Amino acid sequence: MLYKRRNLRFKKLRKVFLFSLTVFILTVVLFEVQAIPFTKKCVNKQAKSISSKIIGSTVNKVIGNLNYTYDDLSVINYSDKGEINSISSNTVKINKIKSNTINKIQDELDKEKTYKFSLPLGSFTDITLLSTLGPDIEINFILTGSVNCKIKNSFESAGVNQTLHHIYLVVNTEIITLSPEYSEKIKFSTDYEIAQTVIVGSIPSTYADIVR
Repeated sequence: MLYKRRNLRFKKLRKVFLFSLTVFILTVVLFEVQAIPFTKKCVNKQAKSISSKIIGSTVNKVIGNLNYTYDDLSVINYSDKGEINSISSNTVKINKIKSNTINKIQDELDKEKTYKFSLPLGSFTDITLLSTLGPDIEINFILTGSVNCKIKNSFESAGVNQTLHHIYLVVNTEIITLSPEYSEKIKFSTDYEIAQTVIVGSIPSTYADIVR
C-alpha cells in the first residue's frame, strides 16, 4: 500500500515536472520568437544613432580644420556685360573634403567597437503596461561599415534677382551590425551644408561644370 502511494506520488510529481518543463520550453521559444525581431529593431536604431554621431562629429572636424569658405569651393563666372555665365567648382578642394571625410569616418568604423545598451525585460512583450517592468537585459553588438561622399548643389530664391546657393556634402553610409543572433545591413544618407552664399543676378538654367 505504501509502495502504491509512493508510486502514485512519483507519477504526479513527474507529470508536474513535465508540465512545468513544457511550459518553460514554450515560454523560452515564444520569448525568442518575440525577442529577436524586437532586439534587431532596437540594435538597428542604436547603430544608426551611433553612426550618425560619428559621421556628424567627423564632418564638423574636417570642415573646421580645412576652414574653406564659399569662394574656396565655388567660383561665379561673369560675362563682359556683368551677367552670370556659369558657376564652377574647385574640384581639388572638393575632393579633399570628400577624401578626408571618408578616411576619418572609415577609421572610426573600422575599429569595430562593441557597443552595449540595456532594455527592461517587459519591453520585449510589446505590451505598453509591461514595457518598463522587469530586470534590465543587456544587449551587445559590433558596428562596422563603409561610407562614400558626394557634393550636392541647391539653389533657392532669396528675393528679387537674388538666389541662395547651398553646397552640401552628402554622406552615404552602409552600416553592418553584428550580434550573436544575427547580422544586418543599414543604409542611410545624410546631408551637411558646408557653404552658402547669396548670388545677385540671373542664374543660368544649367551648369555643365558644377560637381554633383
